[in-house]
Amino acid sequence: MFVRKAAVLNIYVFAVLAFFGTLYLSPTITYAADTLPMRIAIDARDLPRKLLSARLSIPIRPLENERTVDLWYPKWVPGSHGPGGPIANVAGIRIQSPDGKILSWRRVAGEVYRLTVTVPAGVDALEIEVRYIANQPTTNSMGHDVFGSTHVGLISPGSVLFYLDGINIDDQQIEAELQLPSQWQASTAMGIASKNEEEVLRYRPTTLRHFVDSPIMCGRYRNVIELNPDGTHPLHRLHVFSEIESATKLSEGVTGNMRRMVAEAGELMGTHPFDQFEILLAVTDELPANGLEHLRSSMNILPRSAVASPQAMKGWNRLLIPHEYMHAWCGKYRRPADMLTTDFHSPKGTDLLWVYEGLTQYAGELVEARAGIMNPAEFRDRLAVELRIATHQQGRSWRSLADTAAASHVLRDRSSAWPRLRGGQDYYMEGMLLWLEIDSILRIKSEGKLSLDDFCHQFFFCEGAAQVPKPHDREEIISTLNGLLAYDWEGLIRRRVESPQESFDPALAELLGYRLTISQTPPKIPANTFRYVATLDEYDSIGCTFSNSGVVTDLLLGSPADQAKLAPGTQVVGINGHTWSASGLIDAIAATDDGATIELLVENDQRLRTVQIPYDGGPRYLTLVRDTNRPDLLEKILAPKSKL
Repeated sequence: MFVRKAAVLNIYVFAVLAFFGTLYLSPTITYAADTLPMRIAIDARDLPRKLLSARLSIPIRPLENERTVDLWYPKWVPGSHGPGGPIANVAGIRIQSPDGKILSWRRVAGEVYRLTVTVPAGVDALEIEVRYIANQPTTNSMGHDVFGSTHVGLISPGSVLFYLDGINIDDQQIEAELQLPSQWQASTAMGIASKNEEEVLRYRPTTLRHFVDSPIMCGRYRNVIELNPDGTHPLHRLHVFSEIESATKLSEGVTGNMRRMVAEAGELMGTHPFDQFEILLAVTDELPANGLEHLRSSMNILPRSAVASPQAMKGWNRLLIPHEYMHAWCGKYRRPADMLTTDFHSPKGTDLLWVYEGLTQYAGELVEARAGIMNPAEFRDRLAVELRIATHQQGRSWRSLADTAAASHVLRDRSSAWPRLRGGQDYYMEGMLLWLEIDSILRIKSEGKLSLDDFCHQFFFCEGAAQVPKPHDREEIISTLNGLLAYDWEGLIRRRVESPQESFDPALAELLGYRLTISQTPPKIPANTFRYVATLDEYDSIGCTFSNSGVVTDLLLGSPADQAKLAPGTQVVGINGHTWSASGLIDAIAATDDGATIELLVENDQRLRTVQIPYDGGPRYLTLVRDTNRPDLLEKILAPKSKL
């Protein structure tokens, strides 16, 4: 952008520039047509071969002179929380004028997502052909990438999109059409305008924001299930795709759970920011498990076995659909102001992901429990798991929870060594604990008159379908809470979110009517509980975890294992003169109650050594137990609200 330091402009220069209509203040100027829509034709006929192609037509203002025009490929795709646009998978770009003349292009130095195109005089549109390779996502593009198999596919429209620099994605219209493999069907939140004899689907014009926010699920077999057939508004539909036709016919138990989920979400949030919602679900073993949130739809991919029955839906598989659905309110409609931009390339500030993801995590699991998808005992197990993980999260001693949000896209991959020292995307689960704590404080301080439901009714209130997200900031969160109940919400957020902490504060357990205590026996938590580590977890005793084969997978600084100088990746060969076994380790720890020592023979980098672990505490397991001196607040929190 050109910036003048002088306060007075030469009137003559202005007149000349107005006459010619061209101002060369920088090497590149955008000439976007103000009213004409873009057009895109997506060809998915080769999606089973892991190829996708598209033809774009982008109108520009014709000028009398040759100039350059800049194009962007989506870089900061909503939902990914980072610059993860998968441009590396673009395997063909051809740009030409409407009369077929090939136009030269180059990347802008230091910005691979931005192309500069040389445009001859008189050209009024850029015709672009794009080819894309499916099924090779990056960590940060997983949710908004393209996947194809013999019978099922997922198209994220942004993967084959270029747009003009300088446009506003809420103003720029786009007309899209889609051609599928023979006998395939497609579902998306974009409304269908027509379908011709060649089976080409034409969608109603929409904005670029909604286009990128509307994934297309497609495949040979599809079953569409209405989740509120009683006519309640807004309409919700579940679109089930699979490589096997019978797999699209979900059991009444599973669809009943989805109906109650929709009803409970409506009770929790009060209003809906959409006039219709499409839950896209691929039940398939041909594509990787996946999911992403959208304003008027959600994308979900689960293995066939995961939805065979309500009992089969456990752990992450059970959590996925409610979580992505609740994002329609939290993240898609109400979005942190620093994450709301009018293009797909400006950097986004992700500090408030403890709201975007943390509140969604809590709302999703709360709706699960109220809908009967998860029973109260399973919710308590989840709570116990997350409290224990937070207790051992040593990374919080140097970085705040807000910092894990600010650094979100570089923490998506789990660290293979010292993961609890580095930390990860902790704003999800520690954010969930914070919002459960806020819910508890509201209930206790108001003597049961208020809850997080009241906060949600106010904060997410919407009159009709939202066309653009509504921004919020930290101050609005605090002011909304204070409007409900006078309390030091500012201090709570500063302590829990914005400050490092040497140790986790277990106040939440006490608020709920529970307490954390040390037991000599492991808690009876089912192995399929989300985030539960079912391997040899000895964090609470010697301070480390092991694989079943005896490899040290993690350890805590300051623990007996750390004092013995064990390291991640160390192979334990023997225990107290015997060869490695899981039971041998457990017996050795138990024997320290009687004064026995733990001697390990370990191998690291092809060298053997013997180490003594300085520990005499016997078996120790941090456990969540009921405090009968306090009321059980969880019982009230998890109580169903709908009449289904």
